[in-house]
Amino acid sequence: MITALRHFLVDSWLGRVIALMVFVSFVVLGGTFFGLGGGMAGLGGDTVVQVGAHKITPAEFQKAIQNQVASVLQQTGGSAEFLKTPQGRQEIGHTALRSLILVHEGELAGRRNGLNPGDETIRGVVFAMPDFQDPSGRFDPQKMEAVLGRNNMSHQDLTQEVRRMLYGSATLLAFGKTVQPPAQELDWLMNYIGHGAVVDMVRLPFSLGEVSAQPTDGQLKRYYQNHLWQFRQPEYRHARIVIMTAGSVAKTIQISDEDLQAAYRMKMQDPAEAARHNSPELRSIEVLAVTDEATAKSLAAAWRGGQSWAALQKQYPKAIPATLNDARLTDLPDEALGKAAFATPEGHVSAPVHTAAGWSVVHVLSVKPARHASFESLKDSLREDLANERATAMLKDRQRAFEEAVAGSVMLDKVPADIGAFPLEGSLDSHGNLPGGEPAPLPGDAALRQALIEQVFSQKKDEPPHVVTGPDGSAFAVLVDGVTPGRQEPYEAVQQAVKDAWLADARKHATEQRVTALYQQAKKEGLRQALAGQKEEAMLQKDEHFSRLQLRNDVPALILRAALEQKQGQTAMLQEGDGYWLVNVTGQYAESPTMMQAIRQRQASLIAGAYRNDLQETLGMSYTREAPPRHFNAALFSDVNERVLSMISGRLGQQ
Repeated sequence: MITALRHFLVDSWLGRVIALMVFVSFVVLGGTFFGLGGGMAGLGGDTVVQVGAHKITPAEFQKAIQNQVASVLQQTGGSAEFLKTPQGRQEIGHTALRSLILVHEGELAGRRNGLNPGDETIRGVVFAMPDFQDPSGRFDPQKMEAVLGRNNMSHQDLTQEVRRMLYGSATLLAFGKTVQPPAQELDWLMNYIGHGAVVDMVRLPFSLGEVSAQPTDGQLKRYYQNHLWQFRQPEYRHARIVIMTAGSVAKTIQISDEDLQAAYRMKMQDPAEAARHNSPELRSIEVLAVTDEATAKSLAAAWRGGQSWAALQKQYPKAIPATLNDARLTDLPDEALGKAAFATPEGHVSAPVHTAAGWSVVHVLSVKPARHASFESLKDSLREDLANERATAMLKDRQRAFEEAVAGSVMLDKVPADIGAFPLEGSLDSHGNLPGGEPAPLPGDAALRQALIEQVFSQKKDEPPHVVTGPDGSAFAVLVDGVTPGRQEPYEAVQQAVKDAWLADARKHATEQRVTALYQQAKKEGLRQALAGQKEEAMLQKDEHFSRLQLRNDVPALILRAALEQKQGQTAMLQEGDGYWLVNVTGQYAESPTMMQAIRQRQASLIAGAYRNDLQETLGMSYTREAPPRHFNAALFSDVNERVLSMISGRLGQQ
């Protein structure tokens, strides 16, 4: 919706319409449209779909896509991974169009039921918008004109948006307001995440295995014969390569200052770009939560008096500590806590704050002011982005010149660099590795690298080079001018390597036998007892805590899963990486009741919201059955969606 009104919409009942559009559509839409029929009869190429008498145009659809991307970027913390897959890009388009359909369906439903927001109602909503008010809270016409101007909106556009939001509120948002999640569902969830595992565990690397005797020459020769592939030199080919990609063409393109200024203005008007480059105020804080106000006041006084974070935790052992680094206001789960954290000056301690979970005191460690990207700060990236955008279109045009240059250069030494082609030369094996074993410095992504390797190893030696079209419109030519055949290394030449490999296998086998014996013992009496008095006892990690609320990243995922999923008393033997693990669950522990109560309230709100959205979506679907969207132009939908997302992907560096 309206970018400049985002705070108003998010913090008011109008924002719930947008939340409904964004979140519910992902769940219900499922990548398809319901009720879109009729073909394209009677419509030109300027209508994506028709809802009642309203025709959704490509321009309206484009804005919806941009807003949808901005919303998802906010949800994912700026990550644009969803743009990398065709499925993700299609989902963005479907959800954006679905949001438009629901807006217009809500308007139709309101009109059918006799709703007609008057001018006074609309005026009251507009006058209440914080973005249109002066510091004293009064409506400021000049601020409104400035906001509308920055967003290329007229008064009529604003009135239409507000009217649609009022219809949406009346026809969708009131439905399901009183729904609450079942207590049994919350009980199960809290029990699942509210208990952690206490674990004893030990990691025994393969290298710990003891080999009692050195291998004989006969043993080494047998090992060599049974593992010939480990001691073979691969075939290497020396090739000259000339490549032309969108990136190399971009380096030859000049961008004027006028174009850069225009691109900057467009970027700042794009919701997705604004969300990426302009960040709100960030704060790093320490929080101590207690159950009563008196303790909170005592704690706050001690903190202001110079007591350290560590000392306070010892002085108030029942206080629940928490830290947040570079947190946004929306990152704080409690509204009162958020207000206190962002109202307290840097380096100061807040007054006690009454939260949903009790009382908290906040210490503000650092403040990073809100950031607005200037033209100068983005100038270089804008130049690169524009060059890359234009290079994609120019790549195909320059391919003819590239083909002519290759045809006139048997040794690939006369291809001009000004068309965007660049040369490479060297030897590599069929896996793309240099003779030393490191990866060859081939350009492009994995697909282009693989295409180059396949061409080098399929083309005959001294065969005249020709242009091959690669992934993403790239092009390259190859001349193979040297082939070193693969050969089996004789035993005498690799005897030391054979011995090293034999010893490594023997140590792994010895470790496996030792761990298996310990595992059998641990199953009977526990890991701690099994290792008591053994040389491996010093490596035992005792009473390690594993929680579903704070997943550890210092152990492999396989070990983490075993710690959380095994029953108390069970021991598991697992191989991970270059070692074996023994994991014994010795007990459970309960998370802090105060913290769990806060989480329960938060989850109850989220689940209730999900149920409410499902109910509202069901109502919205009934509206589409009453007045089905018609004449869906699938080709235009795909064209607009791909064009807009390609432009956004290019700017975000996701192509």
